[in-house]
Amino acid sequence: MSEIKQYPVLKHIVNVIKNAIADSKVDAQSQSVSIIKDGNDSIHIKQLFDSTDENIATIFITDKKEILFSEDLLETLQDIEDSAKGDAALKKALQAATIIVNDLTIETDFIFQAVKESFNELSDSYEFLKTTEKNIEELAAQFKFGDNRFDIKLKNEPEVIRIEAQVNAAVTPKVKKIIEADVLKIEQGLTKMFKGEK
Repeated sequence: MSEIKQYPVLKHIVNVIKNAIADSKVDAQSQSVSIIKDGNDSIHIKQLFDSTDENIATIFITDKKEILFSEDLLETLQDIEDSAKGDAALKKALQAATIIVNDLTIETDFIFQAVKESFNELSDSYEFLKTTEKNIEELAAQFKFGDNRFDIKLKNEPEVIRIEAQVNAAVTPKVKKIIEADVLKIEQGLTKMFKGEK
């Protein structure tokens, strides 16, 4: 049986993850798909190309058990081009590639983790409930402030982070004002942190 020759970007990312997770095994399914097995859990990695002639890779990683997060591999993946030592072509391809983990870009995932931490720092009354929607650079999630539920929509734009609070009409105006002020504070703080001063 001949070995499957995988795309260089995919192969490199798979090797970086495999080497970081002790005792993991790689199952190369095809030129564009690999599965990394870690005990009973697995990480599914697929490479697609965008529609331009540039052949820029988009890597889709499905990691239901969030192994990459628990192994602190998201930062490694965000700066993946740094691991391509001595191979300029691979480094360039990795730099151009987009990595999407569980339907979000890595930066958007980091921003969302920071949103949750920011709410916790502002008040013990905030509680994250669940993510309701994920779409590459956007997500929607439900939170609680005391007994009051509200939704946020987060959008990671190139220059700015947008966070919009959707507060239930039943929430008192005073509480609504607190939530909206806190969301604005978080939006401004994270834009400065992730996008820098404009």
